[in-house]
Amino acid sequence: MKRKSYDDRSELLADVAEMYYEEVKTQAQISGNFGITRSAISRILTEARQKGIVEITIHRKINFNYALEQALKQRFNLRSTHIVSLQHTSRREALMNRIGTAAARVIDGYLLPNQTVGLAWGYTIAATIEQFSAHEIENIKVVQLVGVLGSSMHTYSGQALVEQLTRKVHGEGTYLYTPFIVKDAETAQALLLDPSTRKAITIGQQCQTALLGVGSTIPEHCSLYQGGYITLEDLTTLQNAGAVGDVGGHYFDIDGNTANSDFHQRMVGISKSDMKNIPNRIGIAGGKLKTEAIYGAIVGGYLNILISDSQLAESLLQLADKKGYKK
Repeated sequence: MKRKSYDDRSELLADVAEMYYEEVKTQAQISGNFGITRSAISRILTEARQKGIVEITIHRKINFNYALEQALKQRFNLRSTHIVSLQHTSRREALMNRIGTAAARVIDGYLLPNQTVGLAWGYTIAATIEQFSAHEIENIKVVQLVGVLGSSMHTYSGQALVEQLTRKVHGEGTYLYTPFIVKDAETAQALLLDPSTRKAITIGQQCQTALLGVGSTIPEHCSLYQGGYITLEDLTTLQNAGAVGDVGGHYFDIDGNTANSDFHQRMVGISKSDMKNIPNRIGIAGGKLKTEAIYGAIVGGYLNILISDSQLAESLLQLADKKGYKK
């Protein structure tokens, strides 16, 4: 039998992938069909995954730890908690995807008709929206709470996330087109007076629900610094002011107090007081390295609903014991 010739390598990759994954042929059988070695077939399958011709989705069952949920809820007087059980330490990307999968289920109960939901930014928020099942929600609005991170669109930036969620719920999106951080307070104030900016801020003040990530000031785990959106000088200044983390660009110390820095006068977005007035402030974040940041966010009142993982939850409770925290 004459073998098929390929002018487009992607066709070869797709044909080999279909035989392996859909027809469940062995690599040895496929190598006989194509007249190439088994090791070559293995390399082709790897290339097909790398080029996105093959996408593998693992549907892992999500289990919640009820005991930790209740312990956190009572200790910190949270409105609601949703803690994903972890049996071992996961890679950062895998952990975010698991929390995002859980969060996608949880937030469906908060995204209701005739309401407004606000979004900050972050990898875990992006994972949540990615996993969220698209369905129409009548007369829902989605608003960007914090300015643009950079000149290009990123999958975890506020604009991209608002656009994605708006499309999934068939809602109305409102965007902040101003930069997140500017050179001085005067520039920030001028931008906040712009009519389009005022419109977004006003809609943000009307939110019933906000989906919020929690940032860290640890350089290797600070997305804003790693992405080049704030300088090392900015980050160092925030650390020197005692900042352990942020929610929507508002930095705080481990006791939830606002970090004393002019950084906040240079940012463009919803104010701290307006953010803390949103009824459902859903923090979606995890990993033990964010223990202090999430602790500060909770005790500072930035979050009243937490979606996280069991290892972080245990670490939070240990930190509360160490500090003698009582709500």
